Amino acid sequence: METGILIRWGAPRQGREKESLELFRKSADYYNRLVTDGKLTYFEPFMLGSGDSEVEAGFFILKGEVASIFELLDNQEFRDLLAQGSVLAEHYRFDMLAVGESIQRALEEYQRALTTVGA
Repeated sequence: METGILIRWGAPRQGREKESLELFRKSADYYNRLVTDGKLTYFEPFMLGSGDSEVEAGFFILKGEVASIFELLDNQEFRDLLAQGSVLAEHYRFDMLAVGESIQRALEEYQRALTTVGA
């Protein structure tokens, strides 16, 4: 079963614009390499064309088998990239995603919870 990670960021911190751009390139290269090596099944970067770019300027979506994603969460290079992102960009964060079959599973769990609590 697959799961995913959403990594989001806002504007570069003032005076860190060049470093932020380099981190974007370095991160994209790393995630593309993980897809090529079969450790991720999907990676795509996105830049937002509207909205409040101070808060959210872009994001990465990564997908992979649950075991591979949890292995990635413990990988030092991945953790270093996240730490650097939090230093270089405003509102930098990552979230776990339900994707593919996981969505149906999450809906079924929610339905069971509704039944259990009598809603």
